[in-house]
Amino acid sequence: MTPSNGHPKDPSNPPNGPRSDGPRPRPGGPGRRRPGGPGPGPRKGPRGPIGPRPGSPRQSPIGLRRVDEGIYELVHPACVEETDLDYQEGLEIWKAGDPDEARDALRFALEGCPDNLWVHVALGDLALKEFRDPRLAQGHYGYAFELVHRTLPEDLDGRLPRDRAPNRPFFDALQGLIACLQAIGEGREADALQKLLEKLR
Repeated sequence: MTPSNGHPKDPSNPPNGPRSDGPRPRPGGPGRRRPGGPGPGPRKGPRGPIGPRPGSPRQSPIGLRRVDEGIYELVHPACVEETDLDYQEGLEIWKAGDPDEARDALRFALEGCPDNLWVHVALGDLALKEFRDPRLAQGHYGYAFELVHRTLPEDLDGRLPRDRAPNRPFFDALQGLIACLQAIGEGREADALQKLLEKLR
């Protein structure tokens, strides 16, 4: 289940136990097709401009709304809620000690919602923490970062506080991307993103 605020749980804070709504079929089991890849093809980290701004043909599916003076919040696609059970299942499998099966479950969730920031962050965390693959992790973190970056106007007159639940996966992705860039020797890009993080939060 999602928290009372209606948003999925933070991937860096897996649930304490199994769901109470009964067992769910595992990826690859009866009635479910095991995904063949990570969904929308995660992209590498930023090099120069990340992508087109709002108004372009590739406008991000992530929205932005002002909730108070100078305070903004991300608006996520409806499919985030629709695939939450699959996302939570992936976290539970990871917590149970099976990172390979957890990755399959999260990839399955990504098939139903390719622009789910929480799932991309979880897959990035898996790649970095379990498989020690910063370049693969960079792809997932970078894709999530790019989705939000395309949403933010260049003259944004406020902040995107991390303590607001809808904004949290963006900052998790940004911090993960910074860690990956540092790990592969791209310190200059990591420093630029660190400045952006400090400006927005």
